[in-house]
Amino acid sequence: MLVCLVLAALQEPVSVSRDAIQPHLAIDAEGAAYVTFIRNGQIELAVSTDKGKTFSPPVVAIDAKGKARGGMQRGPRVAVDGKKTVYVTAPLTFDEAEFQKRYPTQDLYLAVSTDGGKTFGKPVMVNDMPKKAPESLHWLAASPVEGAFVAWLDLRQREKGQDLYFAKVTDQGRKVSRNAPVATTLCECCAPGLAVDGKGNPSLIYREGGKGNRQIFLAVSTNGGTSFGKVARVNQGESKIDS
Repeated sequence: MLVCLVLAALQEPVSVSRDAIQPHLAIDAEGAAYVTFIRNGQIELAVSTDKGKTFSPPVVAIDAKGKARGGMQRGPRVAVDGKKTVYVTAPLTFDEAEFQKRYPTQDLYLAVSTDGGKTFGKPVMVNDMPKKAPESLHWLAASPVEGAFVAWLDLRQREKGQDLYFAKVTDQGRKVSRNAPVATTLCECCAPGLAVDGKGNPSLIYREGGKGNRQIFLAVSTNGGTSFGKVARVNQGESKIDS
């Protein structure tokens, strides 16, 4: 598969990489484009410093030993903060026993680059309780100031159903905060959404699970992700979707 990028200023698609799947794009304040994707079982990244006209050869952001699989909404994510620190997240497992299973249990990993995406440090696990984020449905967003945030589905609190967990990444990826629950019983096949405002405050959007209509809710932080206010329902009409 050929991964192409189309920006508003371009008339034709630009080739980023061949034999790649599940791309995700981030653009920094100067218009540089960062694309992460899975290729040959690896989590890779390509960068454009000319606003998408050309891209650098892909580099390995996370060495997945050739076994990264992806899946529906389960590809890697990329974000760039105000200091041009590049963050890449992906659902992976490095457990050889898990590799032998038809459906390996994955964890959520993060790798960080401080040189514009040329090289990446050793990946760290975001979920601080192993094998409790098997769906690995997640989102990543960076602050326009400094740091990044990750939100994902996690099942550590229950035997059935999954909850929304959140972590803050600081010190250029060297610190991942203690995982914090934000909402309970989410739709198990719906990835959360995450955005950050100009002051570095994250907002989360998610779909409820369990019995009911699976409505969409929004949670907003006004203190840089230390806590979230009372959630608000977004959709006014009934979704007509039950479990």
